[in-house]
Amino acid sequence: MKWASEFYDYIGKSVITMDHEVPGFIANRLQEALWREALHMIDAGEATVEQIDRSITDGPGLRWPIHGPMTTFHLAGGQGGMSHMLDHFGPSLKSPWTRLEAPELTEDLRNDVVAGVDAAEHRSVNELIAERDEAIIAIRGIVDGIKARR
Repeated sequence: MKWASEFYDYIGKSVITMDHEVPGFIANRLQEALWREALHMIDAGEATVEQIDRSITDGPGLRWPIHGPMTTFHLAGGQGGMSHMLDHFGPSLKSPWTRLEAPELTEDLRNDVVAGVDAAEHRSVNELIAERDEAIIAIRGIVDGIKARR
């Protein structure tokens, strides 16, 4: 594990060495939770694919490349930090608006999601991949520059 971590670090990859072995990758597990909630919202008619995508790209997605979700919540607490944030917003964790169990992937839900993506995106998959990759490289360059100045 040490050799693999050093190798991937050497070639410029972000390496996260876990203290304990767990199923799946951290990012994939967190992404899955967001995905499930998005599917519930689409299935319930609460939001469209475009609204869900914009809520992330225009919301926390702007902050996450810099600090990630935990530090973002820490900053949401103002000068009181995570302690204030948890005291103030922690009780909302029991609100009934979150549904982390997977919704049934019915044919209707599947079709709604596919139609929503088709309606929201008017570019080919290759064009979207190129745009994404170019943006990630640019963001990483900016973030690395900021970190280097610390």
